[in-house]
Amino acid sequence: MDGIKYTEIMGPNVLDKLKYCGKNVKIYDLAKICNPQWAEIDDGCMIFDYAFMDARGGLKVGKCSIFAWHCLIEGGCKITIGDRVLIGPGAKIMGSPYNYNGVFVSQALPEEAYDINIQDITIGNDAYICAGAVILPGVTIGEGAVVGANSVVDRNLKPWTIYHGNPVKRVGERERPTEASMKAIENMDWEKHF
Repeated sequence: MDGIKYTEIMGPNVLDKLKYCGKNVKIYDLAKICNPQWAEIDDGCMIFDYAFMDARGGLKVGKCSIFAWHCLIEGGCKITIGDRVLIGPGAKIMGSPYNYNGVFVSQALPEEAYDINIQDITIGNDAYICAGAVILPGVTIGEGAVVGANSVVDRNLKPWTIYHGNPVKRVGERERPTEASMKAIENMDWEKHF
């Protein structure tokens, strides 16, 4: 990817640079994907303007997932996001923040002077990450879990459960999709492509 211009990794210009790009993927003009050669995005996904993703370390996104305005994926680790996931406006998935105890926090220094906390993140099918939420390294968010607005996820979350706060706490259960909702998508192709 040497010599690539920044506009080549923005909007629809990045589609042919992805490791895998499914059918009907929509990347809005002002969205950016750095290191697209490590990104696999399955059918029907939408990435809105001002979303910023760094796929370094590996990024896999399932079918029909949506990334709203100003959301951030900080790469460096393996990030796996399931089908039908909504990442709300301004949400942040922090795959490689700095450790700060006993080291400096500047990558402009020699490698021995700083340390980055790289741990994989998994978000299950049908999860909803609300606006402004922050997902920290090393967590798994269960299928159908909801993370409330401005919450900080520092631990694994159970399926079909609602969480909120800093740090997150369980506040309720989420109802599974109704039979009518399930019927509406039963004829869609949910086979994985990667």
